[in-house]
Amino acid sequence: MYLFVLKIFLYSLIMRTVLLIIFLIFSFSITAYSWEKVPVPDYVNKKTKSPWNFYDDFEDQKLGKANLRKKYFINDKGLGSKPFKIKQDPNGNKFLEVTVKHGWNKCCGSWVNTERAEFEAKMKRSLNKEIWYGFKMRLPTDFIHIDDRVLITQFKNQFDPMKKSPLAAIRFYSDGNSLNLQGDSGGVASKKWNKKEIKAHTIGVNYFKNDNKWNLIESKIRGEDKKKLWKCNISKNMKAYDTTSLQLPKYCKDLKTKTSFPANKLGEWTVFKIGIKNSKKKDGFVKIYKDDQLMWDYSGVTFDWKGNYLGSVVRIGIYRDSDPSGKGYPDQSIHYDDFTVVSDKKTLDKYLN
Repeated sequence: MYLFVLKIFLYSLIMRTVLLIIFLIFSFSITAYSWEKVPVPDYVNKKTKSPWNFYDDFEDQKLGKANLRKKYFINDKGLGSKPFKIKQDPNGNKFLEVTVKHGWNKCCGSWVNTERAEFEAKMKRSLNKEIWYGFKMRLPTDFIHIDDRVLITQFKNQFDPMKKSPLAAIRFYSDGNSLNLQGDSGGVASKKWNKKEIKAHTIGVNYFKNDNKWNLIESKIRGEDKKKLWKCNISKNMKAYDTTSLQLPKYCKDLKTKTSFPANKLGEWTVFKIGIKNSKKKDGFVKIYKDDQLMWDYSGVTFDWKGNYLGSVVRIGIYRDSDPSGKGYPDQSIHYDDFTVVSDKKTLDKYLN
């Protein structure tokens, strides 16, 4: 009788232990792993859905050097994971800090020298697909702008070889006073920059900062020269003093879009949302929202390339030109959080609002 009771007790103890272990394993996997696959809503056309659908708030990462290689591809020219660190705000929120220094991941050739600290969702083909991606971004209070190009994100159609710009990118110029949202919608991928193809394929808008606002100064669509929208504002202001020598360019009369947006201060989070449809037809588009305000709205052909198409990448991080003097620009760090790529704007809003 005693042995029977002992066996029952030991069996019960073992089963409770096994159940506890199973519970802890599943609990850990649910709470500690914050990269998640995002389901595609039923209302999204499955033929045009994004080839990537995920959300990453970096909360599963340990403080210190980030572990990105499991889910992403690092644009590595020798530094590996060194530029990427996980840090934490006083409120407990974790975020990714991306740093570039003079000479880091330097590249390529004699015609241009660049430095980078970037990573990307692994390359996939995206022709005739609709992609919506976004993230939170913060320039730290000690961030130093430079009088050169500093790119913070890009959606790029990759070819072999590829010597053109991404379809969509966000860049700072002029000590942070110029914000460039621009890209290439086509061309001969193997050919370098040239004026003919810029007129035919470059699309985008340029903003300049004044009185803590981003003011639209230029726009560009396929097959046309840049529209110098700053002339519209200057002409309107000057007409009060000189009504004979200044005339509004014709395109100023058709300018109906909002042309001024608030600029964020250092240390404040900004939310960028980018919508893209890669298409050889007029149903293509590129849209960029900053804090839910539409700053670039292009509709038309977005994929008019000649070359060996490999696939497309969604990339975030810093890509900048090297200091031509050789002395080196100051170190720059940018904070990123809530990196999201999905198939429609409604789902993107759900994760980033």
